[in-house]
Amino acid sequence: MRKIQLGSISSGTLRTEDLLDAVIGESDYLFGSDYLDTHADSNDWIVKPLLTAKAVTDYDSEDAGDALEELIDALNQYAPAHTHLGTHEDDGADWRTSGFTLRLGWWPTDFKDCHTVSIDQGKNGESTFVDTDCNLYVEINDHGNTTVKELGGAIIWDCV
Repeated sequence: MRKIQLGSISSGTLRTEDLLDAVIGESDYLFGSDYLDTHADSNDWIVKPLLTAKAVTDYDSEDAGDALEELIDALNQYAPAHTHLGTHEDDGADWRTSGFTLRLGWWPTDFKDCHTVSIDQGKNGESTFVDTDCNLYVEINDHGNTTVKELGGAIIWDCV
């Protein structure tokens, strides 16, 4: 299983066929294109949504849209804290990770649901937060660059 990287997987289209192909491609990248060959009979959390998505032949059907939604929901369970697989906030046709994107605007408002302490609210716009529910330490500099670390110091993700 590969590590998720932030960035686009599809842009300029909202067609179900294109998005389904992009999200399946992202799944193949993360888990390996032969993942279903070795796990098809397992009760693994990604198997059913991936099998359903790969079986779609009529991209205009409601089933295609449902398969896409189910696969996105499954991959969002795998997403790092405070990220999601979905559209970019400023461009609905830009789908993010090697498909995942930072949930823009999550700090500090999303922290209302976490046991979070604001450690520092700097004069120049930099901020530091601790999310004890997720065991995360978050640094945001004056340019908006964000680094999310485990409380032990290991970097989970960052974006510049």
